[in-house]
Amino acid sequence: MGGTSIGDPIVKAIQCGIISVCLSDPATGASLSRLELRQNAGIAEAVQVDAGVLYYCRERVKSLTVTGLKEALMAAIKSEQWA
Repeated sequence: MGGTSIGDPIVKAIQCGIISVCLSDPATGASLSRLELRQNAGIAEAVQVDAGVLYYCRERVKSLTVTGLKEALMAAIKSEQWA
């Protein structure tokens, strides 16, 4: 998990969001679940996918609802697929 703590509530929220994506869109969820997770306070979005890494900004993830996090995860992986 690239230096992230599995007990971290932000990491747990992201993992729950990925599970939620898996239930509604298994292919997208599978893509998300394969990514390494790394914190990056310098990104403009709550989550961003780049080169096989799912970057997240703690403060932005904290501000999202469960639905908002799920939507952000789906948008991040889809934007990476189109890049």
